[in-house]
Amino acid sequence: MGSLHQIHSRNGRIGAGTDTKPEDIDAIVTALRKDGRGHLLLYFHGGLVDKAAGIGIAQRLEGRFSQSAYPVFSVWESGFVETIRNNLRELPDEPVFKNLVRKALEYALRRLGGSNGARTITPGNVDAGKVRQAVDTYWSDPSRNHVPYRDFKPVVGPSGARAASALIDDAEIEADLQTDSEFVVAMQTLPTALDEARDAFIGGGASVRDTPFSQAVSTQVAGVEGGRGLIVWFKVSLLVKRILQGVLRRYADQRDHGLYATVVEEVLRGVHFGGSGLNEWGKALQWNRMKQDSLDAFGDGSDLYAGTALLERLRAAHASEGLLSRITLVGHSTGAVYIANWLDKASELLPAEIAFDVVFLAPAITYERFAATITQHGDRIRHFRLFGMRDEFERDDQVVGDDSKFPNGQDWKRFIYPSSLLYLVSGVLESRPNSDGTLVDEPDMPLLGMERFFAWHHIYSDSKFPEIGAVRAWLGAAPNRTIWSKSQGQTAGLNSTSIDHGAFDDDEDTLLSVESLLGGW
Repeated sequence: MGSLHQIHSRNGRIGAGTDTKPEDIDAIVTALRKDGRGHLLLYFHGGLVDKAAGIGIAQRLEGRFSQSAYPVFSVWESGFVETIRNNLRELPDEPVFKNLVRKALEYALRRLGGSNGARTITPGNVDAGKVRQAVDTYWSDPSRNHVPYRDFKPVVGPSGARAASALIDDAEIEADLQTDSEFVVAMQTLPTALDEARDAFIGGGASVRDTPFSQAVSTQVAGVEGGRGLIVWFKVSLLVKRILQGVLRRYADQRDHGLYATVVEEVLRGVHFGGSGLNEWGKALQWNRMKQDSLDAFGDGSDLYAGTALLERLRAAHASEGLLSRITLVGHSTGAVYIANWLDKASELLPAEIAFDVVFLAPAITYERFAATITQHGDRIRHFRLFGMRDEFERDDQVVGDDSKFPNGQDWKRFIYPSSLLYLVSGVLESRPNSDGTLVDEPDMPLLGMERFFAWHHIYSDSKFPEIGAVRAWLGAAPNRTIWSKSQGQTAGLNSTSIDHGAFDDDEDTLLSVESLLGGW
């Protein structure tokens, strides 16, 4: 018998390979009936959370939430999570990754310039040695204050950035790269490089980086397709040019994520690495496949699919005895995507008189998806509240994944990326289908949990981004639907002090707010 407060699923399914069987969900509904209050709380953790962490969250929050509702925690595992995490963890040890970031920073500063008020770099006047020093310092001590050019604003405006993106000389880049000894040495660690070429640069017995990232780079720069050969430098220059163009276009559209973060994003996108829908490398790593697991929980089969299994049993119990008076849905990060899918299925199975209270914690759901949700189900969302971070904290939250620790106690290698998981998802991992269903790359994808998209009307206007406009209007139709941390000293239910994406489910002020909402809006 599984827990009466947890539903464990893997790739959307219960039964074989999970701790939850159909009879366990029968027992949960029986326990809900015996509870007698008719208030069901369903909690969905984020997608980059493994089983042990998901169970830990459930055990930690069960007692708190039981005061006002009968809590059931969805412990959902995706088969793609660990591969995504492991490959991102490897990046700081990739010489090619570090040097692509360094050179892209150098070339971007050369075209954009930069100023932080105390120091100005004029376009065309960049000290490559200082760029190298800034990157090396951050790599050795990845503190927030060491993020390269963290507070720099471009000297060149949007039109200048757009013009610069069209004037990149790949021959000039090729010549410069071949005279940069550190870059050349890094390239010779690629698995496609011939042994004699590698030995000429870094000596016999040098370590080869036969990793997913190095393999992804190799497919673009090797001289022999599918084999090992000399590095083709014009192919290297085209890769760097594509990365640089991506950075400059982001600045031209005023949709950058800060210089260093934008460069990292464009390196990952240029190499087709990290899990976006467009990656030819490693299709199993698609971020969309992980989100698909939350959708798969609602397949047809009441003894197989986790979400359908619970909803079918709730429908039957409510039809026979009026079991439910209130359902509260709480979702953290990609748990918000799970809730959107839950509402789709609930609209089919639960009677119209059952409405839902919805609480999002730092939601990693796109505006596009949430706009569809409120269009279809807005009349069944009785109350709604979103807790997220103000952009100043979002940008400084150096998180990749769920901010967990390695088994040896070492924290995440934070110099992979200087901002929050939501910034990484927005900048690298999301894509959208075009009219024929083909996935189209979407850097700076608007996410509901990021204040920038909600507040920056001058860039994300209602006319240019109609899905944002629709969501803004809906959020503004009732008071206090958005709370941006830090929010302190407010009425109960309106406080949050989390400045860490992974901490919303253990931030005391946020949890007290959720408890207050469970007690009544």
